[in-house]
Amino acid sequence: MHQELCKNCNHVYKGNYCSNCGQKTNTVRLNWHFVKEEIQYTFLHINKGLLYTAKQLFTRPGKTVSDYINGKRVQHYKPILLVFVLAGLNGLLTHYLNLGRVMQMSNTGTNKKIGFDPVKFFDWIATHYALIELTFLPIVSFCSWLAFKKWGFNYIENIIINCFASGQRLLFGIATFPILYLFNDSKYFFVVSSILSFPVYLLTVWLFVDLYNYNNKDVGSIILRMLLLGVIFVIILILLILLGIIIFVSLINMGYIDKSLFVK
Repeated sequence: MHQELCKNCNHVYKGNYCSNCGQKTNTVRLNWHFVKEEIQYTFLHINKGLLYTAKQLFTRPGKTVSDYINGKRVQHYKPILLVFVLAGLNGLLTHYLNLGRVMQMSNTGTNKKIGFDPVKFFDWIATHYALIELTFLPIVSFCSWLAFKKWGFNYIENIIINCFASGQRLLFGIATFPILYLFNDSKYFFVVSSILSFPVYLLTVWLFVDLYNYNNKDVGSIILRMLLLGVIFVIILILLILLGIIIFVSLINMGYIDKSLFVK
């Protein structure tokens, strides 16, 4: 074992990693060998992290989340990063595959009458899905924390739980893209997409049931608390919408927003 100064933090190290900052001690000049090692590391990290987590979320979701919360985290992909990556991929695929273009053709005349383009709205949601998921994440986590408050997990742990639930939903959504693409020019696109979206809600219920059942909670009690979670979420959502309307109207009355923009 050699003993030298770390090139990153100047800490005296012994071994293959700096005990102070964690950097590898065998830093080499940036060359093709370095690129090869980085590609190998990235592939292995995805394989052991993202793919491993994806597999576990569809085989043992409750144990997976419970293990992560209790400290077994090395093999798993970071849950918040998981939402970022999968939501970004979901939005990218939706936008570039132009899913739902049949809706665009059928709504062309309607859009001119009502001054609203639902397809553009759909496309905006798809391309900003990561932002939407992360915006709702703290709200949904607050609801689940309230609903399951007496069962041990704190608010931050509920954020992690809902990150995994979101990742599970996004993975399922990405897996259904080939089917949606087959019906992309069909008048049945909306029906097919609606049918495929239904299991998403069941996946979330399964994750929560499996998680709390793994922690020795009664299935019936878990379902009741899931219903309570839904009620709390709807109430908070309505309150937020009402608050948004009040603020919007107030801004119009104070002259910060021009009324003529909304009057033909």
